[in-house]
Order: sequence, then C-alpha cells, then structure tokens
Amino acid sequence: MIFERSSSPAPELNARQRWAVVAMDVAMLAEVTVSVYLASKQPDEFTPVFMKVFFSMLIPTLAAGIFAIRRFRDRSAPDAGVEA
Repeated sequence: MIFERSSSPAPELNARQRWAVVAMDVAMLAEVTVSVYLASKQPDEFTPVFMKVFFSMLIPTLAAGIFAIRRFRDRSAPDAGVEA
C-alpha cells in the first residue's frame, strides 16, 4: 500500500523536542525574511544574493535543530544486566 506503516514507526516527539521544532520554524521564517530583504536591495542579482544569504543561514539552523531534537530525546535508564 502507499501509506503502509513500517514495523517500527518513528517515536512521538516530547515537549522539549516540539519546542525545538517550533524554534527552528521561527528561525527559518526569519531567515527567509532577512534573505528577501537583503536580496531586494540588489534587484539585478536577486536570486544569487538570496540563495547565498539564505543557505548560509539555513544550513547551521538545520544542523542546530537536528542536534537539539536528538539532544532532547527521552533517555530510558538501562536496567538490563544491572543488579541491586
């Protein structure tokens, strides 16, 4: 089927991970705004200026967002093999 779920679906995001996603979304919207603003000052070279500014800000934002989402994962205590 087209929408068949795999045997191990991705886990739900916890609250901290959701806030990281929201912060990433807001940062990307701000980056698009700044990129369009700076590119509009040079209308003859709008596209190259936009792409240079936008992607130079987007790549670190995505890297930081992925790092934050992974960092905010729920950690389960490893109980296997530990005796009290």
